[in-house]
Amino acid sequence: MKKHFSLSPLNDVPVVVSAAGQITGGFSHADGFPTIRFSLPSQNTLLETTSLHLVGQFLVKKNDGTLLDDAVNVGNTDLNNGANLEYGTAVNIPNWGGMKNVIDKIVLQSKKSQVELTSAINYAQFESLGECYSNNSDDYLNTPLTRALTTGKNSEYTNRRMVRSGDQATLPAVVDANDKNVGQFFSIRLNLDLLNNLPLHLGEEFLGGCLITIHLNPDSNVLCNRHRSVAVANQAQARASDASNYVLKNLKLEGRYVIPSQQDLAQYPTQVMLNSRLNLINDVQSSINSNSYTPQLSLVKSFVNLFTDQDQPNNFQKNMNNFRHLVGSRANQQAKNGLRFPYDYKTDLVPNFQSATSNPAVMGNFVPTDLHYPTLSMGDAEQRKQFERALLNGKEPYHSSADFELQNNSLVEDYANAAPGANGVGNNMRPNCVGVGADYTFDMGGIQNYMNQDYNLQVESGVNTGNALLPAVRNGGAQSNPHLQQTFVKHMSPFNLKTLVKAM
Repeated sequence: MKKHFSLSPLNDVPVVVSAAGQITGGFSHADGFPTIRFSLPSQNTLLETTSLHLVGQFLVKKNDGTLLDDAVNVGNTDLNNGANLEYGTAVNIPNWGGMKNVIDKIVLQSKKSQVELTSAINYAQFESLGECYSNNSDDYLNTPLTRALTTGKNSEYTNRRMVRSGDQATLPAVVDANDKNVGQFFSIRLNLDLLNNLPLHLGEEFLGGCLITIHLNPDSNVLCNRHRSVAVANQAQARASDASNYVLKNLKLEGRYVIPSQQDLAQYPTQVMLNSRLNLINDVQSSINSNSYTPQLSLVKSFVNLFTDQDQPNNFQKNMNNFRHLVGSRANQQAKNGLRFPYDYKTDLVPNFQSATSNPAVMGNFVPTDLHYPTLSMGDAEQRKQFERALLNGKEPYHSSADFELQNNSLVEDYANAAPGANGVGNNMRPNCVGVGADYTFDMGGIQNYMNQDYNLQVESGVNTGNALLPAVRNGGAQSNPHLQQTFVKHMSPFNLKTLVKAM
């Protein structure tokens, strides 16, 4: 038998609206509670982890505390650029992940000891990445949209509806900001290794109840302006994200308890194997750069490496989930303890920005901006296949948004460096979604031991070269622009459900 439950946060704070229309309270990194805590009591039942969802409503308010509804200039909502660009059109949430981007970290504790059992750090980036490689443009019109307010490639046209709430002037009966008519509904699963396994026993002999703590991301990692830069005359509206805050309200943790039979209890295991991940960070400072990690994990499935510009995190002018190649990426080689592995060769991107034309004596190197499709200057097919398999446990994606069009649009926006009049330039809502990866499973359950052993990654690129063939905003010519390397190590970890000990 199953029993539904709906829990409010331990630290719940209702949203309040003043007579002047200013909104306070709720959960928010900047102007509210930055953490959300849920408590599931100790009881002789099982927690059905597959049904566990965080549900609530999302709204955006301006820096004066009033609701973002654009009631006055609603007629300009469909404008995409120019002097009449709307406040709501300028405020955007990332293309991948939607409401998952509000989460920075999730921690699960037992109520018996308050000791952290497991956690997921840099939650938003990994979840957004996985979503991009699980949904194509048609898929984004269905479940990701209705569940997490995310629409993938369509976000540059749909976000302006996601961040706005109904005009309160047309809702005269709404005097309570907690009213269901104010804010957008969302419902997302919590992707944590212990919550992606068999039902959890909440009894005293096992988990003894649990505490789930969700740490929220700053506004600058959730909201971004539509354009990277814009003419001075239009900055008030076009830089609307700088003066906006998101708020979560009416939050609930919903799911089902399973009432076990005596036979279920007798057959309940004491140990399970978890699909965990570890987040590591490094930087790329030069055109030939080597980084190493010693993760101290014994059951490693893959390494997934993402790259962002150093100024992408905590920056309203950039899309946090724009996972591009290193600028001018030319090659990479991965190794274990200094020996090439699992690929015993260097993976070259051919062609690349340094490649010669068929007649170099006459034509020299080709220029990426001269190509009708700039992505043709980056022969990354093999690197993409390696990355996909590392992310998806040795499999190729069945549905994916990371295609030729996505990368081409991203490169076009990177090369854009001027705009006439009041137009913005560099559309942040056309991001890429690629990286460098090494898969050890081969879709057959393979693993590698990295206890006291090193993972090595050497990359060749145009980072900080100032090369004129590369986008001026990224090549390090005007000012140094090292890239950040976010590495997710996917690994197995045995977990004892009675002693609550997790082995690495």
